[in-house]
Amino acid sequence: MATHGQVIDRREKILEIVNARGRASVQELAAALDTSEITIRRDLAELSSAGLVQRSHGGAVSNRSGEMPEPTERFFNEKDVLFIEEKKRIAVMAAQLIQDGQTVFMNSGTTTLCFLRALQGRRIRVITNNAAAIGLDPGPGVELVILGGEYREQSRSLVGEFTLQAISNVYADHTILGTNGISLEKGLTTSVYQECSINQAMIEHTHGKVIVIADSSKMGKVANFISSGLSKVDIVITDDGCPKEYRDGLHALGLEVIIA
Repeated sequence: MATHGQVIDRREKILEIVNARGRASVQELAAALDTSEITIRRDLAELSSAGLVQRSHGGAVSNRSGEMPEPTERFFNEKDVLFIEEKKRIAVMAAQLIQDGQTVFMNSGTTTLCFLRALQGRRIRVITNNAAAIGLDPGPGVELVILGGEYREQSRSLVGEFTLQAISNVYADHTILGTNGISLEKGLTTSVYQECSINQAMIEHTHGKVIVIADSSKMGKVANFISSGLSKVDIVITDDGCPKEYRDGLHALGLEVIIA
């Protein structure tokens, strides 16, 4: 029987294949992954339920084109294995935009944790509500300031009035934001209502650039709650799977798009 990690790895590979091709049949996926068609159908049912693919007759179609609803909030450790290589590349690119000696806000999420890891060897102050950052060692030069507040286990984040009060006493050079979805019409959205005000406060208390780091699976996704309009964003860093229509759309709105 496959372990939980093996199941996640297989489903991630299915997503990569479907997104690269636009669509794939059960037979093609079973052959590519050397597993049974029954297993592939089970995986596709789960991926479809999570909003990551659309089921089609005999296979699946990518969700990367068009505005698709973001699924119900996933647990933090489930998200940490999705599109991990893309997240790492995006994080490295984001780290290059920050200068030594600067202070940055960083919100919750798995992509922002990759950013924190990418700061190894740098001298940067990071102020964050990402409680999962406590378990990382970004190196002696990174000053990590954890905002207090109410702890949410599912997102491993700190939220609430205490967190907002702490942010109100700081002005950062830049803000690094992860997000559940980016819509050209609705902006940045999240599945956690309490985190909207946190993201908004970070944006309002930023002197420099607001930088969104999001893998291409987030493009066109719309979660339940709006964090910010795109007019508040300066830069979006994503991967080469981002559809051209979204690159062009973001450019048309005045945003810089960087492909990692």
